[in-house]
Amino acid sequence: MRLTIFAAGALLPLAACNQGPSTEESARRTGDIRLENASVEEVAKQAAAAETKAPGKPGQWETSMQLVALEPGAMPEAIAAKMQEDVGKPPRTERGCRKTDELKPLDISRLGAMAPGCRFSKYRFVGGKLDAAMECDTPMGKAQASFSGTQTPTAFDLTMTQRQTPTGQAKATSMTLRLTGKRLGECKA
Repeated sequence: MRLTIFAAGALLPLAACNQGPSTEESARRTGDIRLENASVEEVAKQAAAAETKAPGKPGQWETSMQLVALEPGAMPEAIAAKMQEDVGKPPRTERGCRKTDELKPLDISRLGAMAPGCRFSKYRFVGGKLDAAMECDTPMGKAQASFSGTQTPTAFDLTMTQRQTPTGQAKATSMTLRLTGKRLGECKA
């Protein structure tokens, strides 16, 4: 009897790992998203639903953006040289009063015109951890993007890597950005 209870208890964590895709309702209920081969629209709907579980907390925030890496590929030399100067520099940091809707480091709903040509091969936001990959067919050529990091109501740390090979070019352009933010307290009147 004890062996049966122990075995069942040992299998519970494995069952949780093997959950199927999320739905808009499950995203709203748990705050977690698990999708594969999903449209931008589907991810955006579930992200909006999941956000109701643990939205960013408005207040005084410090946010930063840093260009971590750049492979200029076929990028024009003048633009590449200017951007290359920023690689590895300390992040650009801003402080200010932020509303909930301004606290989305990855706002899927803002992909706009790119959305119809893009799909997420995976999008997982579980327990505040993000792991996502997106592929797009654009007029400029094929593009891939990956996203990883963490997000809570009072902080985020997200790394995004984008890679694109322009039509007719052999060299790919890629860049990696890191976005961070932390809530400092209430807004000052």
